[in-house]
Amino acid sequence: MPTSSDPGRGSEVVLARRVGWLFALCCCALALLPGTAVARTLEVRAVLSKDGSRVYFDPVGIHIQPGDTVRWVQVNGYHSVAAYDPANGNHELRIPAGAKPWDSGILLGEYPAAGSTFEHTFTVPGVYDYFCQPHEAAGMVGRIVVGEPGDGPGTRPFDYAPDKHWKPVPQAARAVFPAVSRIVKDGIVRAAPASAAK
Repeated sequence: MPTSSDPGRGSEVVLARRVGWLFALCCCALALLPGTAVARTLEVRAVLSKDGSRVYFDPVGIHIQPGDTVRWVQVNGYHSVAAYDPANGNHELRIPAGAKPWDSGILLGEYPAAGSTFEHTFTVPGVYDYFCQPHEAAGMVGRIVVGEPGDGPGTRPFDYAPDKHWKPVPQAARAVFPAVSRIVKDGIVRAAPASAAK
């Protein structure tokens, strides 16, 4: 059994420390390599203004990377989160080809109650437009850019495929979407303040 006077014990401690530091250094180096980024979870709030005159997502635009997750949090009111996709009520396709559409259904609680959040992980690069089913006509929409925007449906003008007879995006909603270039440049685009929205 080694004792504090054992000459080999000091070298074992030094070696263990060096191995620990080397391990930590390797982990840091791996985190900096392309393709090894840690996936993030970003929150978007679903909000009804205090006076009840406005519904919105905040932020209204975000730029994320493939593998990141978005968690929508219902702050107050009643909302849903659905991708613009024909699978969701025959809405115009505004997500990348190959991406899976989502639909939260009506969220049942106010945060932090159960049923007040919905999450979706994004793996396909491109532009994703989404809406709140009960409040789409009031302009409650949002936009997510995953990695590079590309040239998919979310980058095209509204009503780009009239022959499909999809349900069009309401005018009030069209006015809310931030430009893809602004989302990529700024990373996060906040909802306009109530005074600016009127």
